[in-house]
Amino acid sequence: MPRIRYILKTHMNYNFINFINFINFIKKIFIFYWNLFSRINFYLKKKNIQNQLKNKSFKKINVLLVKPFYYSDLYSTNINDPIEIIKSSQYRMGPIGLLFEFIPKVVISNYYGEIKLKKINKNNIRHKYFTKQYKQSIDFDKFDFSKFDWVISVKDSIPKKIIKKNSNILWTMLFEDHRGKNYLKDNIFGNKKYDLTFDTTQGFTPYDIFKNKKSVSFPYTFSHNNVCKKLLLKNNKRKQIVLEIYQPNYLSFKSIGNFNIVRLDGQLIIYEYFKLLSKTKYFYCPIYSIPRWGNSIIEAATFNCLIIGNTNCFWNSLIIQNECIAKNHLEGLSIIKKFEKNKSLYDRVLKKQQIVFNMINFNRPLDQIKKCVNKNFKNKKIFKLL
Repeated sequence: MPRIRYILKTHMNYNFINFINFINFIKKIFIFYWNLFSRINFYLKKKNIQNQLKNKSFKKINVLLVKPFYYSDLYSTNINDPIEIIKSSQYRMGPIGLLFEFIPKVVISNYYGEIKLKKINKNNIRHKYFTKQYKQSIDFDKFDFSKFDWVISVKDSIPKKIIKKNSNILWTMLFEDHRGKNYLKDNIFGNKKYDLTFDTTQGFTPYDIFKNKKSVSFPYTFSHNNVCKKLLLKNNKRKQIVLEIYQPNYLSFKSIGNFNIVRLDGQLIIYEYFKLLSKTKYFYCPIYSIPRWGNSIIEAATFNCLIIGNTNCFWNSLIIQNECIAKNHLEGLSIIKKFEKNKSLYDRVLKKQQIVFNMINFNRPLDQIKKCVNKNFKNKKIFKLL
């Protein structure tokens, strides 16, 4: 009997592994066509992109970012300085363009949709952090929303009664990623509760085919490439390569000479990570097993690291320039060697990356919001400010 159980268990494990490998193979095929569509769509439409708000100041617009207490990413509350707000993030950079370019405030919500949560799961590994945030959550019935022109809810964390009570504010919901509840429904049919929803993509994806007028391509890492100055960091590039966190440890870089190689492990606090990126010349990501969302390459591009990588690693990969596409490690090394021998080529390709990055990651999302507001929300306070 033990022998039979062992054989059955081994057979089941083998079938499970084969099933997982098959699913990953299907994902790779899917993302290949996803990115092919996105690049063709971008190429066809980029000439028609109008940067109407380029160089415009938004410092008259008061923005409130509402974060649910059970959300472990992003910023803490009761901080006024934008740099200190960003430093308080637990993991990701998030939409720091909102913090630098507008008049920002961050508050904590204890709501999940229409439900006011009163208990915190004590078994959660972040119970201590969630408890701290819960204690800092606002009283929605007493909080003065009238001071703000634009409110952004991370996930659905604002009760409907508050939105109805303040109808002249632009109410938006930011999805974390495309696995979020009602993500597809809101993209296609629009959200009945919020004025706009942000799909956390850089646009031009297959989602655009059926996109509702109330859904905006607004990246989770909303930013531009002048963030270094805003953070009081120097953009001094060294002969340094940062490897995306999922790159294999066995990769060797001896053939490209005297480069400092940094292998990420997810342990750096956010501001130290920014310092690292501000000194890094290349962000390296040609190897992948399953596709990822792509926030890491957007963060690296924010700090003007040239992205050397495989477009099929990420759902959001438009910022990887044609000259920088590497499908394996040998191709990646060859590309770096080429740039190191030709500084003018490096400068030219980095400039192309910066132009595309600012276009799809900052200017276009704002242009889309302006168009939506001008067409559908002339009753909102923000209509006269955009």
